[in-house]
Amino acid sequence: MSNANPAARVRLDMHGHVILACTHRSGLVYNHLTATYRRVLEAYQDAPAATRGAPPAPHPYLAMVKDRVAPFLERATPFEQWPRALVTDLARHAPVTDVAHPMATPSRATPEALRPYVKLVRRLLRRLPPVQADVWLRLLYHMLPVNCRFSYLQAQDPSAVCCTYGCGAVETQYHALRACARVQALWAFHAGAWANFGVDFGWSRITQLDHFPVNTRGLPHIEALQTLWLLLVGATLHFVWRDHNAVQYEALEPPPVHAWQETSFLAWTASIRRWLRLQDPDCPVRAGALRVLGVLRWQRAYRPLWAKYPSCLLLRPTSTFGPG
Repeated sequence: MSNANPAARVRLDMHGHVILACTHRSGLVYNHLTATYRRVLEAYQDAPAATRGAPPAPHPYLAMVKDRVAPFLERATPFEQWPRALVTDLARHAPVTDVAHPMATPSRATPEALRPYVKLVRRLLRRLPPVQADVWLRLLYHMLPVNCRFSYLQAQDPSAVCCTYGCGAVETQYHALRACARVQALWAFHAGAWANFGVDFGWSRITQLDHFPVNTRGLPHIEALQTLWLLLVGATLHFVWRDHNAVQYEALEPPPVHAWQETSFLAWTASIRRWLRLQDPDCPVRAGALRVLGVLRWQRAYRPLWAKYPSCLLLRPTSTFGPG
């Protein structure tokens, strides 16, 4: 600290030489710090290296290049000296497998036929709340992580591919969202009310959106019926998948069937209120939807729920301000 330091203090010794003027008791401070350092060094000294009984086995992916260890290790071989065969192996890509489009059918197998259908699907699902449309779109693209995709876990858990609700069947998308006994009862509940218009909730109807058959009573309001049906299916798929994940990953108890029916009804009417607010008051589809709802509310399945929630379709303001 004093070397080449113009602020360092100096003095003359008894022989007339210029020496540094040491700070008072600096020797004691130096000795104390030295002793402290040595104690710390002795306390935290590394343990002696353990002796290996046998040399470690080489990693199965360790390659030898010209009698030397492959690159990225301590004895690296320059890249320009690597054998061409090794470079080819490292740069190899798996062959691209041609697979069918998830929405392809025998009558809709070419890109030219699929392109307008995918546009139709996206246009229809835009009527739904985004989170519900996302679940439905993932279903159509076969992207939902149902249990049948976890077959590699069967070595540890043979039931890894089985239904979340314990029915013993292999859980595919169809089983998880339509065929399971718990879920099937929910779809049957809604189908009883919509049979008045000839509308069903079959799996082909949910996964093939280019056909929406109705009976003669539903023909005058087919666009309104399709919109209300889309909102109902979207809300139901979303909350069924949400409850499936809660049972699967959070170990929650599945709700009773009557609670599912009520929750599905309330989620549907909430989506209807959102859709009604987005339409112009003089929209003919909006008027047709209100007429269809006037018929559906008196169906046996929906009558108790509509009586329990009489204001389920009341378009109230989003916020109210009281006095003061």
